[in-house]
Amino acid sequence: MIKKYNSFLVKKLISQLYSVMDSYIYGSTDFIMKFKEIAKTKGKTGEIAQGILDIIENEEYIRDSDIKQNYFDLVDKDDMLSFIAQNRIPSGWDSDEDPSLPYTTKGRSDVKIGKIVRYLLPFASVNFKDKDIEDFVNHFKATSSNTKLKFELVDGNDIAKYYNSDRYYSSSGSLGGSCMSEESKKTFKIYTENTSKVKLLVLLDEENKVHGRAIVWKLKDSPCEAKYFMDRVYTNRDSDVIKFKMYADEKGWMMKKKMNSYLEDNINFIYKGTDVFGEATVKLDGEFTYYPFVDTMCFLDDKKKVLSNLSDINSYFLHSVSGDGDRCDNCDGECIDCDDCKYGDGRYDCDDCDGTGDTDSGKCVTCKGEGDIKCEHKDATLCSDCSLGHEVLMKKGIETKINKKYMKKK
Repeated sequence: MIKKYNSFLVKKLISQLYSVMDSYIYGSTDFIMKFKEIAKTKGKTGEIAQGILDIIENEEYIRDSDIKQNYFDLVDKDDMLSFIAQNRIPSGWDSDEDPSLPYTTKGRSDVKIGKIVRYLLPFASVNFKDKDIEDFVNHFKATSSNTKLKFELVDGNDIAKYYNSDRYYSSSGSLGGSCMSEESKKTFKIYTENTSKVKLLVLLDEENKVHGRAIVWKLKDSPCEAKYFMDRVYTNRDSDVIKFKMYADEKGWMMKKKMNSYLEDNINFIYKGTDVFGEATVKLDGEFTYYPFVDTMCFLDDKKKVLSNLSDINSYFLHSVSGDGDRCDNCDGECIDCDDCKYGDGRYDCDDCDGTGDTDSGKCVTCKGEGDIKCEHKDATLCSDCSLGHEVLMKKGIETKINKKYMKKK
């Protein structure tokens, strides 16, 4: 499991490095769906629409210096689009905290569709003449935007159904890159068999295709008054993340502050527009063999009954990209470098009675006559194999960076 998780992180790092050197062209869901409708047209008009779609949906790398306008969206005027200049995006923008910001921030401008098409086509390597642009603009103006998306809150087997990539509108965005999109139904049993504790909020179009999804947990323990927590939002388009946040606000749910699966962000939430932090837990019903990759509530207690955003010493770590719920092979979930736990049963022979249970004066007081003592790991160090996850979020037993941060805030 650890090797698979490390591989997952390496891929994420490579992606982040590329993003430093290159950029992408982005469009809102409304923009994409209108261009998809035009792409059905025969001839040059359809070719132009498809070429622009390809550079967006295939996430073609483009030199950052070549991109002047970006994050395109539709406006009320039928011959215009809106965009934001690349250099107007705030330098401190955290895309995990506010993925929709380029579509909602001040400073967006409107421009004629023909001008934007001329700007985008060189990236798509589509040859065109002035007449081709004129025909495309006329077709664009005549094509209605029929983006009718709706939210549904589902449970049971519908959760596994909507996790499957065959149901996705496209393979782009965080939704298209989800590591759980091709897993079998058995992987999702902690969701599907806990209908009163786990829901899935899905954003669907008229063809029942998924444009976004987020797990919604019913909380046992909460850091605020919220009874429900909306976990990480996955969408084809970042512009749709704001829709999920607005829906959660309307329902009075707590939500994840940063839409990622980084453990250092596990304690940070938003509730009614205010930052909250702390521990959240979910009580599960049933016993399970397989587990999905869980973004925030990723620590399962040793009895496999309670999920938490913070780990305990014996927690299972549900960050496997292959649906496993294993403990670390090195320390078996103890998360510490302790031979008594790694190779034994977590107990060691009592030093005062040499493991016999008796001393010269009678029954050993230290071990109460049992001969062995439960390991408390007083001199232990963190397991080097799984410190990637557990070192950051140990809640008790050994102080760590996140523990100090958590206790200070609490």
